[in-house]
Amino acid sequence: MAKKLTGYVLAVLLILGLTACGSGREEDSFTVRVVCESSGIYQIFYSCYLGDDTAGMGGMADLAGGEITEDTDLTLTFPASYFDEGTDLSQFAMDFSPYGEGDTSEIATTEKVSIPAVYGETYTVVFTGDRLSGFQAALQP
Repeated sequence: MAKKLTGYVLAVLLILGLTACGSGREEDSFTVRVVCESSGIYQIFYSCYLGDDTAGMGGMADLAGGEITEDTDLTLTFPASYFDEGTDLSQFAMDFSPYGEGDTSEIATTEKVSIPAVYGETYTVVFTGDRLSGFQAALQP
C-alpha cells in the first residue's frame, strides 16, 4: 500500500512539474535545461523560489523509466502565466533532489541555484555528484 501511495505521489508531482512546461510564445517564457552528469539517478524533483518564497515544485524523469543520462531531455519551460503579473524574476532560484532506482525518498537536496531569469532566455543547470560526496547543481555561464 505504501509503495502504491508513493508511486501516486510521485506521479502527481511529475504532473505538477509538467504544468510548468506550458506552451506559448518564446518571449513570454524562459527555459531551464538540466543536464544530469551523475549516474544512478532515475528522477530529479525540484523546487522553485522567488527570493525566500516557494514558487512551485515538480519532477523530471526519463519518460521510458530508465536512468537519467546527459542525453535525457530535462527541459522546463516557465511561461509568464506561471507567475503573478509583475513578478521580479531576478530572484528566481531552484534546488534539486535526486532519486535513485526504487528510492521512496530523496537522496539529498542541492543548495539553491540562483537563476536571474529573463523572459525569452534559456539557462542550463548542470547536476553533478554522487551519494558519497553529495550532489551539486550549478548554473552554466
